[in-house]
Amino acid sequence: MGQYKNVRIPRMAISEWNIAILHNKSPWMPMWWSLALPGLGHLCMGAYFQGIILMAWEIIINFKAHLNLAILYTFTGQFEKAQNVLDTGWLLFYGVVICFSVFDSYRRSVEYNKLARLERKQHYRKYIFMKMSSIGVSYIDRSNPWVATFWSAMLPGFGHIYNNKAIKGVIILGWTVLIIAFANMNDAIIATFTGNFEKASIGINYQWIMFFPSIYCFAIWDSYNDSVEINKLFIEEQRNYLSKQYT
Repeated sequence: MGQYKNVRIPRMAISEWNIAILHNKSPWMPMWWSLALPGLGHLCMGAYFQGIILMAWEIIINFKAHLNLAILYTFTGQFEKAQNVLDTGWLLFYGVVICFSVFDSYRRSVEYNKLARLERKQHYRKYIFMKMSSIGVSYIDRSNPWVATFWSAMLPGFGHIYNNKAIKGVIILGWTVLIIAFANMNDAIIATFTGNFEKASIGINYQWIMFFPSIYCFAIWDSYNDSVEINKLFIEEQRNYLSKQYT
């Protein structure tokens, strides 16, 4: 362990709940997810606290501005309803939130990429295979990206928990359950499957349901990418360990 004293930038960090990996990521992806739903771009980079704050503000301001309803009315050609329902005063706050989210997620991604490149140039690279305490065990292992994708498709958050990204998984799962509950989504699905389309249409809360596509697609994409990066880390750690043991 003495050789790690001079390691300035670690390759990864591990706890009982989470695995953090420093790796290159296209800045345009966090930027895109911040456009889809402010806060998601920060979540994909591991900035969980900032992501939660931005998501909460986005949802609060969206409701105050009635933005989702205005978007729905616009897409269905009801332009007068869209104009009447929209609160332009709150809409200005929304513009500031989404612009900051896009800017900050892009900036963070660029800085993280610089750190990742510097980390690879170090003479020694720091890996931690396992973390164990009385509250849990976490370790680096191979995971199947398609299994992570499947569980995220079943219920967003489960794919991240499968990847040992429990903190991100709980955040995504919590928001998903909240959206499904307030949108009456499960009741609408049951009514649709039983042929009661009128009940499904009346019961659904469109203001809430329009948050769902962004977080659902993000969970699938992000869990797949996390699984790929964890597999890369597993190979690197094994190579590093074996080279030290047998050379």
